Amino acid sequence: MSLALNHAKEITKEEAMAFLKSHNRFLLVGHEHPDGDDVGSICALHNVLLSMGKEADMVLPDPVPQVYRLIKTTELVHTFIPEGRDYDALVFTDLGNLERGGNFDFPDVDSLCIDHHRSNERYTDYLYLQYKYAATAEMLAEMFFDENIRMDKDTCNALYMAIGTDSGFFKFSCTSPHTLLMASRLVAMGADPSYISNRLDEKTEEAMKCYQLVAGTVHSYDNGKIVIAYMGKEAMDLDGENSDAYASIPRCIKGCEIAALFKYKGDRETRISLRSKDYANVGELAAEFGGGGHWKASGCTIHDSFEGAEPLFVKAAEKYL
Repeated sequence: MSLALNHAKEITKEEAMAFLKSHNRFLLVGHEHPDGDDVGSICALHNVLLSMGKEADMVLPDPVPQVYRLIKTTELVHTFIPEGRDYDALVFTDLGNLERGGNFDFPDVDSLCIDHHRSNERYTDYLYLQYKYAATAEMLAEMFFDENIRMDKDTCNALYMAIGTDSGFFKFSCTSPHTLLMASRLVAMGADPSYISNRLDEKTEEAMKCYQLVAGTVHSYDNGKIVIAYMGKEAMDLDGENSDAYASIPRCIKGCEIAALFKYKGDRETRISLRSKDYANVGELAAEFGGGGHWKASGCTIHDSFEGAEPLFVKAAEKYL
């Protein structure tokens, strides 16, 4: 086993399931700043492995954001690798870039990545990749249904939440007939869309104050095609753990093609969440700054203040219009 760039052998869905069946003690790993797809995917995989008689621990570099704790299994997620455990397999979910997997001392065992990011760096022994799927959870749901695995309510909710959040609840262009089919089958098996949407839509007073702060910073370039908003230190202190959700503010502006949310990380560090509406490949745009992601949703970091980062970003973004 080794974790190295461009190392993975790409495998099929059936081979990925065979990997899960042939190992017994799993460490499941997600990415920093976990989103709904990562949280839902790692929790669902954990529960299914336990139902198969396996052992599994989950680790994320950052705590599960409060908004996704509607999934009961999130109570079992660690931000450290438990001591004294003897694993025979590593499985990374929704993690295209190993650097985003945290500064952990991973065990030297067989490794598999299950991911839907086209930019995946192929850092594991085996890679099951479906970049046309809306979410990693869509891949997992298909795997589990093909195996006729009966999933409990929390597992179905985890997968439905994950598919829903990564597809904009079926509004984004990544939504396909297959995406809707997997969601439908999850509801038929026990997922509760009303419970999930009600919990995800809840907002704290701090979040509403944060929304006002971010909305007040919206400004644009290139006749409104590039729209930028700031999430400064005050806003990050209010609701930083859910910062990616605020990328919807610049994205919803009429005429916007590239939306960018600049997030304060430090006086010389700006994280940027990127979204596009129709044609701009913000995954490639993010890669210019060492980031990555999907065609229409990605992220990167510029090591400068908002004021220093913005002209660099706009100059690069204009090439994608």
